[in-house]
Amino acid sequence: MLLSNSGGALAQPQLVAKRVCINEIGRIVSSGDRYLAVGSEICLGDKINPSNGSTVKAVCYSSRQVLEFQQSAVFGVSGICTPPPVQAERRQCTPLNLDGCPKMKGPGEDQDSVKLITPYGNILLNTRPTISWRPVKNATSYTVDITSYEFHWQTEVESTTLPYPKGQQELPYGGAYTITVTANQGNSSVGSPGSLVVHVLPESDVRQVLEEVNHIKKLGLSPDEAAFLDLDIVYMSKGFLNETINTLKARVAAGSKNPTLFRVLGDRYLDAWLPDEAFREYKKAEWLAKSSGNSNELAQVQSRLKLMKSVSGTITDP
Repeated sequence: MLLSNSGGALAQPQLVAKRVCINEIGRIVSSGDRYLAVGSEICLGDKINPSNGSTVKAVCYSSRQVLEFQQSAVFGVSGICTPPPVQAERRQCTPLNLDGCPKMKGPGEDQDSVKLITPYGNILLNTRPTISWRPVKNATSYTVDITSYEFHWQTEVESTTLPYPKGQQELPYGGAYTITVTANQGNSSVGSPGSLVVHVLPESDVRQVLEEVNHIKKLGLSPDEAAFLDLDIVYMSKGFLNETINTLKARVAAGSKNPTLFRVLGDRYLDAWLPDEAFREYKKAEWLAKSSGNSNELAQVQSRLKLMKSVSGTITDP
C-alpha cells in the first residue's frame, strides 16, 4: 500500500453501485478496483482489490488523506483509514491549539500592523491569488509588494482587496514568495507592514490535484457533500487551504443550509488564523443544526464554540 498523492491519470467515472454503510469511512475516487466502482463509499471491512498493475485511489474521511493502493488491503485494520495520532493533532498550530505554536506576540504588540486575510494559508494552487487585508485606521492607500529571487512587482491601491493584476506575471510554480502590504497616509507609512510567505507547488503536483478535483466533480455527489468532504480532503491533503475555503464559501453563496458545511468552513478559518470568521460560521452552523434537529452536528459545533470561549482574549497572530 502506498500513502501518497502521486500516480497515473484518473480514468473516466463509472456508474456507482448503490450501497449503504452504517458509517462510511471513505470513497473510491479512481478506477482500477475489480469490484468497487468509482465513487463507491467504503464501509468498515471493505477490501480493496486492485486489478493487475492498477493503482486504486481513495479518500479517507477520518485521517483526511488521499490513499493509493497497489495491493489488496482491508479498511479498518492495520491502521488503514484511521485518525492520525492525538499527539500529532495537538502539535498543529491554530487559535485553539496554542501549545503547538511558536512564541506568540504579547498583548497589544503590532496592533497597528496590516493583517492579511487572503490568500488563506501558505500553500497555493492558484498562481494568481486575490490579496486582501483588514483596513488600517487613517490609511489613505496601501502598497502591495510581491517578491522572491528574480521575481518582483509592486502596486499601490486605495481599497483593501487586490485581484491579481492581469498585467503582472503569474507566480511561477515551485517557488516561495513574500507578499507584503504597507498602509500609507499620504506619503508616509502607517504602522507596520503585514507580510505572508506563500509557496506554489511544482506544476506536476498541481496537475495531480486538479485531476482529482475534476474527477470528484464528475461523481454526481451533492454539491455540499463534495465541498465539505471529498474536495476538502483532496485540497487539504496538499495544504491548499485557500482553495477549500473558497469552495466552501461558494456553497454558502449558493444558499446552502447544511450545518456541517458551515462547521467545516469555521474549522478552515481557524486553520487560516481568522477566529472572528470561524466564530461567525460556527454560530450559523449551530443555528442550522438546531433548526434541522441535527443533534450530532450540534454537539460538534457547540464543543468548538465552548473551546473558543475558553481561549477568548488569548488569541493573537502566530
